[in-house]
Amino acid sequence: MNNPIEPVIEARNITAGYGRLTVLRDISLRIEKGSITAFCGPNGAGKSTFLKLCLGLLRPREGSISVMGGKPGSPGFRRILLRMGYVPQNTAGGSLPTTVREAVSMGRYGMAGFCRPLSRRDKALVDSAMEAAGVADLAKRRVQELSGGQTQRVAIARSLAMEPELLMLDEPTSNLDAEGRIDLLRIIQDRQEYKHITVLIVSHDDDTISGCRDMYRFTEGCVQKEASGG
Repeated sequence: MNNPIEPVIEARNITAGYGRLTVLRDISLRIEKGSITAFCGPNGAGKSTFLKLCLGLLRPREGSISVMGGKPGSPGFRRILLRMGYVPQNTAGGSLPTTVREAVSMGRYGMAGFCRPLSRRDKALVDSAMEAAGVADLAKRRVQELSGGQTQRVAIARSLAMEPELLMLDEPTSNLDAEGRIDLLRIIQDRQEYKHITVLIVSHDDDTISGCRDMYRFTEGCVQKEASGG
């Protein structure tokens, strides 16, 4: 008898929300290691809220959630966060004058420490991530000068530079044109195939969702697993 595939994320009977507002109601789901999974559904259905639960930014009112064997928000979860990449919906460059290379390099400082110089390997990973995300030619540009799509690519490159075991992308194609969406799918599929990472994508884009092996549809705080796409 084959052993079941290890879950990277497992939620059991989760209820969560903000103040008096309940966003998720008694949901359960399981995301297996090495999978590419999509969350789809209308705005306000709880997709981004679930990502916040995974990151420990929000605690469930009821139920339990495990991410990479740890409890989000617990003292020991910080080490697990170093193995997770996250690209939020809003990837604005901020007000500090930062080059693309500097911004992507921040993905390595969690490992190296902010007071330590990046190693040769760290720099090679930064170069590889910029190349994969299509921003290598922008390395010396200020992030604040970039378009929304370019800024999105920089955020993806920063997450890739971390060498994450779990990569979570919240509406990653929202600022990308058709060519950029195709490139993003290629990046995700390449990393999943060669690095064996687990990818979780929140998206309204049908083309992006079609490349995912598993899909969960969120509707009015409930969730249902649908037939595999990719």
